[in-house]
Amino acid sequence: MRWHCLQHLPDEGPGHAAAWLAAHGHSLTFTRLFEPNPTFPTLAEFDGLLILGGAMSVYDEDEFPWLVPEKAFLREVLRAGTITLAICLGAQLVAQTLGGEVRRNPEPEIGFWTVRFAAKALAHPLLRGWPEKATVLHWHVDTFTVPPGAVRVGMSAGCTAQGYLWGDGIIGLQFHPEMTEDMVEKLIHFENHETAEEAEFIQTAAQIRSKLKLVWKGRKLIEQLLENMVALHEEEVAPA
Repeated sequence: MRWHCLQHLPDEGPGHAAAWLAAHGHSLTFTRLFEPNPTFPTLAEFDGLLILGGAMSVYDEDEFPWLVPEKAFLREVLRAGTITLAICLGAQLVAQTLGGEVRRNPEPEIGFWTVRFAAKALAHPLLRGWPEKATVLHWHVDTFTVPPGAVRVGMSAGCTAQGYLWGDGIIGLQFHPEMTEDMVEKLIHFENHETAEEAEFIQTAAQIRSKLKLVWKGRKLIEQLLENMVALHEEEVAPA
């Protein structure tokens, strides 16, 4: 498959997703929105879209004007039904495009917390092979409502909407299955989290570091998800 990635910040790259795609012979191109004059591919140039996270909000168009053409691009992608995996900010952008609401989560959710996946979501072909629950990395202050017609992926104690499935091949995830240990360290530094105090759904930097090995659970989820998305693409392009 030909994959394209929308990356919002230099240190929030595709991580485990890029490693799996490369290991299985799939290509990955980028629109790096933090660089001057970012450009978007035509729909004919890619088969799957990966949209990453970022510290900004979907409403920060004055500070980040590239959000305007990015949202227009996403409307095209979703109208075409292109296979799409959207993570954190990416999931919020896609949810908004699909008619969901993006708003502040009741509390920030930062650290490794357990997500329980919905039985209806686990029955979807994209989540074939996923467990009933997993402890994964979260780092967000905003959340989204599940878009109309979408299926809720699951929930955690700190966030009722941890993702959604829309149609056959579009999924948004609020948590971060793509992040490697090194990426989490960079995020701690970028967010100045060393001085953060513990709260109900906020772990300290030391607590997060004590759980870093748990990124393997996110890696297993995203690898299985990508395998399922590739299988869907192969079904779509197979001769009748």
